[in-house]
Amino acid sequence: MRYALNHPIRFPLEMLLLAAVVGCGHQREPLPAESATAPRDPATIVVTAEPVMLRPVQRYVGMVGTLYGFEEMSLGSKVGGRVKRIGHDVSDRVEPGELLLEIDPTDFELNVRQAQRALQVEIAKLGLSEPPSPKTDLTTIPTVVQAQLRRDNAKTRLDRAKTLVERKAASEEELTEKTSEYRVAQAEYANQVLLARAGIAAIQVKQEALAIALQQLKDTHLRVPAPSQPMPGGQEKFTYAISSRTVSEGTYVMEGSEVFKLVIENPLKFRGRVPERKIGEVTLGQKAALFTSAYTDPFLGEVTRINPSIDTKTRAFEVEILIPNPDGKLKPGGFAKVGILTELDQQAVTVPIEAVVTFAGVTKLFLIEGGKAKEVQVTLGTQDTKWVEISSPQLAAGAQVVTSGQTAIANGSIVAVRESPAAKDTSLAAEPHRDADDGVAPIARKEATP
Repeated sequence: MRYALNHPIRFPLEMLLLAAVVGCGHQREPLPAESATAPRDPATIVVTAEPVMLRPVQRYVGMVGTLYGFEEMSLGSKVGGRVKRIGHDVSDRVEPGELLLEIDPTDFELNVRQAQRALQVEIAKLGLSEPPSPKTDLTTIPTVVQAQLRRDNAKTRLDRAKTLVERKAASEEELTEKTSEYRVAQAEYANQVLLARAGIAAIQVKQEALAIALQQLKDTHLRVPAPSQPMPGGQEKFTYAISSRTVSEGTYVMEGSEVFKLVIENPLKFRGRVPERKIGEVTLGQKAALFTSAYTDPFLGEVTRINPSIDTKTRAFEVEILIPNPDGKLKPGGFAKVGILTELDQQAVTVPIEAVVTFAGVTKLFLIEGGKAKEVQVTLGTQDTKWVEISSPQLAAGAQVVTSGQTAIANGSIVAVRESPAAKDTSLAAEPHRDADDGVAPIARKEATP
């Protein structure tokens, strides 16, 4: 006789929650000792029996998958240089704005000074003491003012020459000369306006260069960023956990190279795949229970995302479940099993787990009808450590099933029932429904060999 050991799942009815129960081998009960005074037919086989019971069973859609952080990111250095200081190490919890790493800023400070000097040169070329604003009037720039004065002076001399020519007090040659001087002054004024515009543009370029140098100097301090997504439930305060650090003090890092990995541990995201045939059973907002090999108790969550596409290779769609993790018991990257709660079946047909026998690929049990054993092949559903659901055929509530002595009987054998020495399980804890291929709660059953 051999036994298959597995890990069934419990669903307490009053909370509609899953609880992990470590399956254990069910030792076949020995045949009850016969009373020395109890006469019996030599052909009669003594067995124990218990009734078929109706129990509430929580149905669920099972899947397996991986845990991910609510937010995971890889931080790279925006500038290259030698690491001057490390602010935090692996497993530290950090908040947005905290310093993670500092790169030697000497070269970047020199770049800032150089950009500042270049900006001052461009400002001085226009005769200004500070950078012009976008609304600066070009006519107030000294070089333009100077050219304007020369133009106005040439215009005055031209007007005087016109008056003298009209009075026959000056020659036409003098008028022509003054006209030429005015046109040259006017062209010089226009040229100075263009040079002023070019000077202002050059100042703006130097300002941008200075801004870049200042930003690079700021980037020598690598700090914890703020998350791009709002935290669920309006949570304002949160921390990152450092999951990886690839540099140390004195290391030269290249621009863009990865130096830290951060993850938000609370809450976590579970992602798994559900078969296409279950698409009508999974909806947003459904409750779910998550199990890991490290803990016996489940972790409760909620379905938050359902992929609208079905993978053509696996014929499954991805489901994401948000799992609160305030104590940090769960770890990103961990393997887990999940049951998405669907409906509660109040009238599930169940029998003691000892009643089920599997041999040569056939799962069966024996009913007692009219003092004889009746063999019935069955399909199993949910199971606990003490009982198992019979999905088909439909058994009548209260019918007697053999719980020990199955190896000694066959279909039609005459049997005598003795009370089982084991205490009966009268608990009506609801259990999750299990599909044969969901991978969440494998059915533990007893296999018998003749």
